[in-house]
Amino acid sequence: MLLLPGCLAPAGRPATAPPPAPRQEPYLVHPATGHGGELDPASAAALERAFRAFVRGGEPGAALAAALELQQWPDAAGPATVLAAQARYAAGSCAAAVDALAPLAAASPRYVAAQLLLGHCREELGDLPGAALAYWEVAADSSWAAARGSAIGDRARDAAVARIRGWVAAGDLAAARGALAQLRRWAPQDVETLAAVGGLASSLGDRHLELEATRAIVGAGVDDRSTLERQANLELEVGDAGAGLRILEDLARRNPDDPALTASLGRARFAWRLTMLPPPARELEKSPALNRGELATLFYWVFPAVRYTRPAEAVIANDVLDHVHRTEIVRVVNLGIMEVDPNLHAFRPDAAALRVDALRGLLRLFERGGEGECLGGTSVGPSLSIESACHLAARCHLLAEPGDCLPQAALSGPTAMSLASLAAQRLEED
Repeated sequence: MLLLPGCLAPAGRPATAPPPAPRQEPYLVHPATGHGGELDPASAAALERAFRAFVRGGEPGAALAAALELQQWPDAAGPATVLAAQARYAAGSCAAAVDALAPLAAASPRYVAAQLLLGHCREELGDLPGAALAYWEVAADSSWAAARGSAIGDRARDAAVARIRGWVAAGDLAAARGALAQLRRWAPQDVETLAAVGGLASSLGDRHLELEATRAIVGAGVDDRSTLERQANLELEVGDAGAGLRILEDLARRNPDDPALTASLGRARFAWRLTMLPPPARELEKSPALNRGELATLFYWVFPAVRYTRPAEAVIANDVLDHVHRTEIVRVVNLGIMEVDPNLHAFRPDAAALRVDALRGLLRLFERGGEGECLGGTSVGPSLSIESACHLAARCHLLAEPGDCLPQAALSGPTAMSLASLAAQRLEED
């Protein structure tokens, strides 16, 4: 029988166990890599011995024991924590490694050794967004982290977006905002990511972030109508109203027969005009409840026809002579936009403004502006009943239907401005 060399050990001599395989994974680097702190020579030497034994294939238990001992040395606590996590990973527990490394990586984001293993373990556990964040933190210091982060970037983004949407749906907005802030740090800044960020910001009611993302999308060359309209509306709401107006003017030039764009342009012009108002008038836009003097002030500043038209007659209102908004109230009263009690000669500027006060005033603006079609020849004088005012407001498209009138309800600044915007569009059309 032919015996091949090495097939049988010599009689009486035990078989030799193969040497342990060295650990050469790119995410198992020296525990002090990127630590940033100074190690005492003794602790540095102990750490070096323990890590060398570990990467040569030593038992994870021995590395863990050495790491736990090193953790007692304050200067070596961070590297010792990394070594312990590496040992736990080698023993088959990625979850334990993540638990140990996550606080350390959060406290020291540029700690390469911690972030590499944290990213790898999160990836193995299916937490792609968490892995991508870890890789991103040290991508400038590790080509492997940069490559790995790029490889999982799109899948990590999609997983993060789905996770954030789940939190939004569940009402956990704090978690959603935190994850969105992280997503913006590590996700690739391509159109898909920007669109996701914009959509999530919209769900969270963060108009400033949505505008930032939408501007970036347009800057990347996306110029479809819906995106441009969204940017315009956001600019008008929280950004540069002039820029929003210019976007809509350009869209309207491209689509001259589109009634929806015409209406949007009218709203944009009104919104832009509001940015020119003096600060006191701007503050009234946000008021939860206006009084009659404040409503008169809004009529004066919002509608140029009120501000620049000279009244034909003077109406006396004794209770506004020393009022802070005397000029505005007197002009509105003398133009017949709002009424004075003819018996008491009182305007009652501090009385609560009602929705019917705003509707009557706007209808009188239509009447002064020659808006005869929607008024149907009806005079909007002091004798106009509340019911008639509500029906006329619906006919003039200030309301969807008379039932929406709520004439005796208190008038807020936002409601007044919404009605004024509708009126301004009709006045400009005519």
